[in-house]
Amino acid sequence: MLPRDVAIACATGIGLGGLGLGTAFALHARAGEPTWIVVGLLPLSLVIVAVLYLMLAYARRARASDWLALGYTAAVVLATALLMLWEAARELYAEMNVAVW
Repeated sequence: MLPRDVAIACATGIGLGGLGLGTAFALHARAGEPTWIVVGLLPLSLVIVAVLYLMLAYARRARASDWLALGYTAAVVLATALLMLWEAARELYAEMNVAVW
């Protein structure tokens, strides 16, 4: 079982990564193309995680800071994989519609 501070740090990393990528995807889907808000949002979330990481490391909570980075990385990797699956399914569906007509 993880200590409380480690679990909170991991959940914060997952939350920040998911929130940043979810918001970026929603804005991108609505605009239909990358916008400066979408492009600026992802580095901003990375900077927030980096500042939190340094704050935890400075407070001598190295294990919690590692789990914060791990949670953020897991959220980014999972969101990227889901986005690739979404795009592949959408492209496959478009190809099937063209083949039918």
